[in-house]
Amino acid sequence: MLADLLSTNHLPATMSEPQSAASGSLLPQMPEAEDAFWHTQYTLESYFVAGRGFDQYAPAYQLGWQAGHEQGASQVGLPSFESQENELRARWLQAHGHSLLDWAQVKAAVKAAYSRAVAPQKRELQPKPLGDTAKMGLALVLQAGQSFAESSSSFLRTAESSMTNDALRRFSHDSHKLVVELEGLIDGTSVQEVVTAEEHLGLLERLRRAWVGYLGAAAAETLSGVLQRLQTWLDRTECIVQQALPSDVTKLLKHHVMVLRGHVEALQWLSRGPA
Repeated sequence: MLADLLSTNHLPATMSEPQSAASGSLLPQMPEAEDAFWHTQYTLESYFVAGRGFDQYAPAYQLGWQAGHEQGASQVGLPSFESQENELRARWLQAHGHSLLDWAQVKAAVKAAYSRAVAPQKRELQPKPLGDTAKMGLALVLQAGQSFAESSSSFLRTAESSMTNDALRRFSHDSHKLVVELEGLIDGTSVQEVVTAEEHLGLLERLRRAWVGYLGAAAAETLSGVLQRLQTWLDRTECIVQQALPSDVTKLLKHHVMVLRGHVEALQWLSRGPA
């Protein structure tokens, strides 16, 4: 009988284990390292009032940490503290441990613990910067896209209307969006940097590339030349998407591959049939 009376089920809410206001399930306890941090830090905080012991703020740190922990586990983004304030106020009124402080007196402490809890998660959500090698590779992809845009525009200025040419005209217009997205990924790395890097190559290799580029430019006024440049764009995109890139960049480039491959196959099929 005595054991039953002393069980947590018979204790008041302010003495029992912290529970979720929505489900009533037990919430995880703040790690000891986090508790130790606030135990040494709380007197240095702007909201600290002299004479108040750590026990008056500890439940607020626990609530703030729990809220940040829950947002990290939800995988639906990290909302601001202000957007959750009403819910956290209600949770504080329901279970505030031994603290005698009201919400207005602990709000800043809850927010401080919440911000500290979500800080590592926010860093994980931030896009990782591209390395120099990745940027140079993307610059080459952009160069191929711009080359296709120029050659298709030149070809279509004098091309007669046909199923193949009309399909090419539609994609040539839509491909502008892909080029703009590539420019956004590169973030300041211009194609000129690729050219500057190539200046370190031997003279014969530079002359060979210049001659190949000249032949490509001459062929760009034909449909086969335009399709070859489109194929080059696809090949370079497929190549760089195999590299270790941030997930958001990889996702975008895989979409580019899908779009480019679809148009390459469609235009090749149309060019082999009756125009």
